[in-house]
Amino acid sequence: MVERDGDLLIDRYRLDLLTSRNVVKRTVVRDGRVRHVPYSVRMFTFPELRDRLLDAGFAAVRGFGADGGPLTMDSRRMIVVAER
Repeated sequence: MVERDGDLLIDRYRLDLLTSRNVVKRTVVRDGRVRHVPYSVRMFTFPELRDRLLDAGFAAVRGFGADGGPLTMDSRRMIVVAER
């Protein structure tokens, strides 16, 4: 939940393991009005991205965590570097 200047944003997340999608139910309260904005984001694993990039002609693909360190299960973000 995020509150800023009297506005409110609430996200409820659910990971759909069958589709690898992060499904979000977003509720926005602004000026006393409530809006519901559902959306989803496809979550790719490093091996999926690596294989797609290699198939596209890249010669080397490396993955890192958000801070540039090793990519681990605890990494909050993934950085992928591909070289032609």
